[in-house]
Amino acid sequence: MKKKIKNKFGILGLAYDTSASLGWPGARYAPDQIRNSLKWILNRVRNNELFDTERNRIIDMAKLTIKDFGDTYISRYNHEKSIDEIKSQIDKLFEEDFTPILLGGDHSVTWPGILSLYDNTKGNIGIIQMDAHLDLVDDSYVQGKFSGSSEIRRATEMDRISGSNVVQVGIRGYNYAEHYHYIKDNDILVINSEAFYTTGIKEIALQALEKAGKGTDHIYLTVDIDVLDSAFAPGSGANEPGGINTYHLYSFIKEVAPYVDVIDIVEVNPLTDYRNMTSTVAAKLLFDFISANYYEL
Repeated sequence: MKKKIKNKFGILGLAYDTSASLGWPGARYAPDQIRNSLKWILNRVRNNELFDTERNRIIDMAKLTIKDFGDTYISRYNHEKSIDEIKSQIDKLFEEDFTPILLGGDHSVTWPGILSLYDNTKGNIGIIQMDAHLDLVDDSYVQGKFSGSSEIRRATEMDRISGSNVVQVGIRGYNYAEHYHYIKDNDILVINSEAFYTTGIKEIALQALEKAGKGTDHIYLTVDIDVLDSAFAPGSGANEPGGINTYHLYSFIKEVAPYVDVIDIVEVNPLTDYRNMTSTVAAKLLFDFISANYYEL
């Protein structure tokens, strides 16, 4: 799959956590806190220049357009109506030719993100999901069919999204046996967190891009912050021990970013965070995505 040259980025807050029926609620407060943490980076811009110390290079900010579209309007009393409202706001970013950077919110907001990419593009779509959990629940009495535990299942049911183009990265812990069979039957690639400690990050990124990009025209990247070990992301909706670290996360994002059409960052929870540690991780992740694309200009 070819790299995509892009320099217009639209930030949109999806301040919604109504589907957080099993994990901790509070992710609705994440977009504003991530923006506040992002100021630590943007405050260092002088004369449209920013020093990237990790690559020992100057970023010319004049070559980038970064627009914050604020937060979506959401009718919180009706979950499916909220999904439609979120999608309609994401659609506007596509209409104005911005690469969407979506700040959740719980993981249910990924579903309208995928729907928007689906409706605003042609061709097949691959998905790279960074997460501790599979999010393959079909339906449940508590969460329904469109929760933050179901968005990947719903995506694989769409005509132009095949399980053979879905990669789940950072998965760990225990899950339903039914999901084992669903993964096998749909040819989904699962890369667990252990691989980041035993296999090179670039090799993992290559595997993910090869799988998500085979026969596809677009890639959706969703990052559930609980892909990180709890020590690196105490403020998340559902902590899971044994995850990857921030170096793994940032390095992986830098490798895949030039191939990605949409990124969302979800499940950051300021109410359970420690000194905004997790929001700061998300803010750097956001800018790493932008800077990785900048170097392709």
